Amino acid sequence: MGLALGHEKLRVYQRGLDYASWTHSTLAHIEQSAGVLDHWDRAAESIVENLANGNSRHAAADRNRYFDFAFGSALECAACLDICVCKKLITIDRQDEGKAALQQIVNMTIGLRKSRSSYVKEEREEYIAGQNDEIYFAHEGLDVYKIALKLIVWFDGFLDVTDLGASYATRLDKWTTSLVLNIAEGNGRFSEADPVRFLDIAHTSAMRVAACLDLLVARRQVKVHQIEDGKQILARIVPLLLGLRCYLDEQADQG
Repeated sequence: MGLALGHEKLRVYQRGLDYASWTHSTLAHIEQSAGVLDHWDRAAESIVENLANGNSRHAAADRNRYFDFAFGSALECAACLDICVCKKLITIDRQDEGKAALQQIVNMTIGLRKSRSSYVKEEREEYIAGQNDEIYFAHEGLDVYKIALKLIVWFDGFLDVTDLGASYATRLDKWTTSLVLNIAEGNGRFSEADPVRFLDIAHTSAMRVAACLDLLVARRQVKVHQIEDGKQILARIVPLLLGLRCYLDEQADQG
């Protein structure tokens, strides 16, 4: 089939399609249910949609806005892979395979964002630390991100030994997942306002988890000792989020 639209000529767009297909195939082999799976599927599609949208715009600000969305969706996909490993939904080898593909998409998207002379210019840009350092993307080096992944692991173990009911289990799954994804996506945003907005969403998610755990104790559905480890992890996450927020505010004031 011939290429009818300009974005179809982009290598990064074709890589995005390949990644979306890879994601669909991977999800088809996961039998369990988890909120992260829907996030992952939608983020993979978002990469493709926003690359197409961005390339069709003439104004630089419009183009970059959509490319930023595609970039953020790629980081969200990478965080979804980390969460899926924590939940033992995929293997580490599968995680590495997906991140290697996303790494190429991210670098090529940054090349598009910096290009002003051509709709199909895709220079490679070095955004990430590199596979040899066991870090594909910058957010993976953040302490708050690493600790948030520990909360995912704790939560899955907590579910195994408690009977929360579908409502509480679904909400806690949603909020712990949101915490991780928003740290990842916010750290990669170019606009000064975006990282703060995503950190605020992550902070809200963390506090919702904390309050929900307290409610479970108050309603005598779990014992205090059953949530202690989770609360201790949250007690490490929240100050780090606030510290990052203060740092970004200071940077904005100095700018």
